[in-house]
Amino acid sequence: MCIKQLFSYKNRVTAASIKDADGKKGIVTGYFAAFDNVDADGDIIRKGAFAKSIMEWGPASSTPRIKHLLNHSANQSLGKITLLIEDTKGLAYESQIGSHALGVDFIKMVESDLITEHSIGYQTMKQNQLQDYSGYMKNPMGGWHELTDLKLYEGSSLQCWGSNPNTPLTGLKGKEKEEAMQLLINRQKNIEKFCRTSTATDETIELLLIECKQLTQLIIENTEQETKTTPERGIIEFTTDALDAINIFTNSLKN
Repeated sequence: MCIKQLFSYKNRVTAASIKDADGKKGIVTGYFAAFDNVDADGDIIRKGAFAKSIMEWGPASSTPRIKHLLNHSANQSLGKITLLIEDTKGLAYESQIGSHALGVDFIKMVESDLITEHSIGYQTMKQNQLQDYSGYMKNPMGGWHELTDLKLYEGSSLQCWGSNPNTPLTGLKGKEKEEAMQLLINRQKNIEKFCRTSTATDETIELLLIECKQLTQLIIENTEQETKTTPERGIIEFTTDALDAINIFTNSLKN
């Protein structure tokens, strides 16, 4: 069996993933995963699924190995996990974020509400099938599998979604799509503001600008597609102007 089959990622999409951040002390608390909710894969993580990993590899163990990363990147360690516990809500953590450039930038992004999602890197050790596939398709809220034992390798804070920027709009219609579009517009504005006013490193700014450009183009394309012959010029003009401003700002960083 290949490594790709053994190693999996599980996203927790919620603005409440970050509980608190003390910028002066560099301490961040939040949740890497949640219990008892059905995710996009039909999986439900149960309390106790991380108990063995916490005992063997957690911060209080004799061999702490569970890492806090940015975007699942092994060469982007954010800091040291100082507390990892299961409570009634999910897998709660506390991390002492490093004083290196990436750590400093991460704190700034957290304080600016740009970090809104967490994910875990894990291997499934035990799971139970709750219903067959046809049953799950008829009743997706009942879940497909419950995960009862997971070998946890790392918890990641994500700068955006776990996949490409198109994900939030896929399969959405009407009011749901309008709400998703507004979230994209708000994030695009927040990133642009952060990049213009933050003292974060150029490397972090450039990565955020890439996401901002992707969001801007996505907003333009979806707005034009929805309105067809009578596009909402206000949104398109705003995002087009924003895209031009981003390109100018990106070029200024390179000079």
